Amino acid sequence: MEIIEGIILKQMNYKESSKIIHVYSPKGLVSVLVHGSNKLKSPYLNLVRVFSHVKLNVSGKELKTLRDGEVLNYNSEIALDVVKYTYSLHLMEVINYFSHHEHDHEKLYYFILKIVEEIKNNQKFEVYIMMAELKLLYLLGVQPMLKHCVFCDSQEGLTFSVKDGGMLCSNHRQTSSYRSTTMHLLITLYYFDLSHPIEIHSELEDIVALRKLIDEYYEYHLNYQSRSRKLLRDLIGY
Repeated sequence: MEIIEGIILKQMNYKESSKIIHVYSPKGLVSVLVHGSNKLKSPYLNLVRVFSHVKLNVSGKELKTLRDGEVLNYNSEIALDVVKYTYSLHLMEVINYFSHHEHDHEKLYYFILKIVEEIKNNQKFEVYIMMAELKLLYLLGVQPMLKHCVFCDSQEGLTFSVKDGGMLCSNHRQTSSYRSTTMHLLITLYYFDLSHPIEIHSELEDIVALRKLIDEYYEYHLNYQSRSRKLLRDLIGY
């Protein structure tokens, strides 16, 4: 027997009455088979929900089998808000996709738990989802260079280049397609410390621009596009 604590990123049907859940834990991704969870009288009917923070007793090696479990937090506030749900589903998909990458899973896990709380309780939850995606770039080894120009040490007139992986100064760029306020939001989120929070000022135009920037960065440097990103495009129009 093994005890696993984690957050459910994904669920999928298995045969007629069961599900396999992907649980992100401090040790990384764990796949757990939950027998009979699709049955109306199953004690685990609500345990397999995406976003739930759970504690599971499991057995087995590769595909674990649930023996018993409890929900520590349903995080139902997310599921009840269609916009939060769509944004959060995107984040869960990103974490799930890169969960097989060798990085500090324990650090990311506890960070994601804090992000989930911000999503539940903060009106500007979108910025915290983008914050998580930006910080994940560091763990994946493709972090952007933000403190000075990619090609020199200049800090004058910096703006972002997805292709070059960071900031370009006025001497190394041709044009700029980003507002200075978008650049400020990017830097604020990338270096944000959740243990010493400050108020994040953002306008819808900058949120949309940064959302597009992050999507393009993941696509260019990691060849990744989330399926749920298409839903985000419809929600905020980019």
